[in-house]
Amino acid sequence: MSEPDFYAVLGVAPDADPQSIRAAYRRAAREHHPDRGGSAQTFHQVQSAWDVLGSPEARADYDRRRRSPGSAPEPDSPADTGEGAGFTYSRSAASTGSAQNSAETRTRRRPETRSASADQPPVYKPPLSTPEPLNLTLTSQKIHGGFASRGLLSGRSRRRQLRTSALLEKHVLSALPAARLFNDVALTAPGTDRAGRSRIPKSAPRVDHVLLCGPALVLVSAQEVPAATASWDGRTLRAGGKSVTLPDLAAEATQLQTSLEQQLRSEPGERSVLETDWQHILLAADGDLFHPVVQAQGAGRRGPAPLAAGRAIGHLVNVLAASQKANLVDRHLMAALRTRLAAPEEG
Repeated sequence: MSEPDFYAVLGVAPDADPQSIRAAYRRAAREHHPDRGGSAQTFHQVQSAWDVLGSPEARADYDRRRRSPGSAPEPDSPADTGEGAGFTYSRSAASTGSAQNSAETRTRRRPETRSASADQPPVYKPPLSTPEPLNLTLTSQKIHGGFASRGLLSGRSRRRQLRTSALLEKHVLSALPAARLFNDVALTAPGTDRAGRSRIPKSAPRVDHVLLCGPALVLVSAQEVPAATASWDGRTLRAGGKSVTLPDLAAEATQLQTSLEQQLRSEPGERSVLETDWQHILLAADGDLFHPVVQAQGAGRRGPAPLAAGRAIGHLVNVLAASQKANLVDRHLMAALRTRLAAPEEG
């Protein structure tokens, strides 16, 4: 068949169990990562092999193609990619895509290795027997905050935000028992107005979505792209003849982390060391979760790579699940994030 032999790329037998494949992928990714002097081409082949063999569904389809060459669709052509039913997250897969899209992968802040705690029942800190700092109803709530209207021209942005929130709820929150989603979050701590009430200034910088799981915070933004392909040079996204400068989520993640750590210093008890990451999600106008296809340009420039929704979701789940405390629900951290919501009454 025209595809590479992904088993040979990872150096495993076709009947290897998932654990052996995962271990082989980690070894090969470390050995061939360009940041460690490896070949970018070989690293992309390794990533492509993991994209297929790390997913039970993709691996089964690949094995059928190996047995019957030419009888199956190309690997980057999902049978059903609609948002309603076409995407299911594979817990063992880092992403879903071809070698071309593996080139979009940026350097992560930490390995995407799912910890044993990710699937365990949530552990609450402080325990639920303590009423503070967040009541039981809010502690159990998976989504916090809505999107406040910001004028007559905000309708399109709000629809995009709601669409992204629904995707994160369906595919990320459902995969991780301890995960929580906070919408429309201020990057700075609330101040006090003249009446002594806690308020976030209207001019405060904000991020659309913050995913929380244990001590891990992932900032998320989304951009609708009315084109099947796009290019990314580390700063600007180009699609359909237009250029879009995406939010600097790296800087925003640093700002949010610093501000939260300062806000939490006054709280009693042991504080978790916060871990931050970020992801730009690209939304196709037709709802296809695997479009647009992004081509990386300008090898000397780096930045957080935007990904089509289906690929971004896999990355988000793995980043959140990588923490050794992925089953922790930090109620102090949740309470701090809730003070920054634009519309907490909708949460």
